[in-house]
Amino acid sequence: MKILLIILFVLLALVLVVLGGYLLTGWALYRFSLSRQGKLKRGIEIKNKCELEKRPEIEKYFNKDDFKKLTITSTDDLKLYGFYKDSNKDRLAILVHGYGGSHTDMYSIAQLFEERDYDILSFDQRAHGESEGEGLSMGLYEHRDLLLWINKMLELKPNYKIVLFGISMGASTVCMALGENLPNNVICGIEDCGYDNANNEFIHVYSKSKIKSRFIYNIFYNYTKNTKGLDLKKVDACDYLRKSKLPMLFIHGDLDDFVPTKMVYNLYNCLPEQRRQLYIAKDAKHTRSIDVNLTEYKRQLFTYLDKYYM
Repeated sequence: MKILLIILFVLLALVLVVLGGYLLTGWALYRFSLSRQGKLKRGIEIKNKCELEKRPEIEKYFNKDDFKKLTITSTDDLKLYGFYKDSNKDRLAILVHGYGGSHTDMYSIAQLFEERDYDILSFDQRAHGESEGEGLSMGLYEHRDLLLWINKMLELKPNYKIVLFGISMGASTVCMALGENLPNNVICGIEDCGYDNANNEFIHVYSKSKIKSRFIYNIFYNYTKNTKGLDLKKVDACDYLRKSKLPMLFIHGDLDDFVPTKMVYNLYNCLPEQRRQLYIAKDAKHTRSIDVNLTEYKRQLFTYLDKYYM
């Protein structure tokens, strides 16, 4: 009897050790991938900060007196910040940055829209920049925040015609927003290098990192689903796009190895032919389509906007 109790105690201890190791690994991977201070996100932020230091005109642009800082409160009580330039136009571009970015990442895009006589709103997504939040949801909660920003801007100018533009995670956020019941003021969307599904994207990112094991990835996935209520498989931009009745311009670099180029075709095929336009930028890596060939990028964007009287 005593030996049996010892065996049961050892087995229980092993179960607790395994369970503890599982939870600790899941927690560490969640922090690495989806927390505000996560190593993956921080690496991108540091890179962006270095680029900002090389281009002081970007910070100067958003810090000018003609940009006003706005705030909204998310449905889960986070204070989010946006930067709004009112040039007395009847058209508005809402610009949505990507994973690890901030409103300043949208400088080059803002310049193009200003050239076409748009007012500008570029905001910090939750857990980014000046906005509150400790965790990301890869577009699930973020696209709901975007809906609040749309409503905020229509309170300021009820007659705005609005175009939504997102890059990387912001691109997928825009795709999801287009599948919601949007005000008629929203005319069209533009996505640049967005992923089709958050789970597919993380599987790809992990396969490129030092953490290549699918078993380890599954610990991250299950921990995120079971403790955070975030099922990455259901963060699916394609599912939302299929419900959209609005047109979309899809942009992707043919050398993108962060969000594989094949994903843009999955997104593109969610819309009927008459409401979709595709531009694959030659020799462009992730988020670099505008830098590789600004002239063609601008032509594609302006042609698309002209098509919808924007």
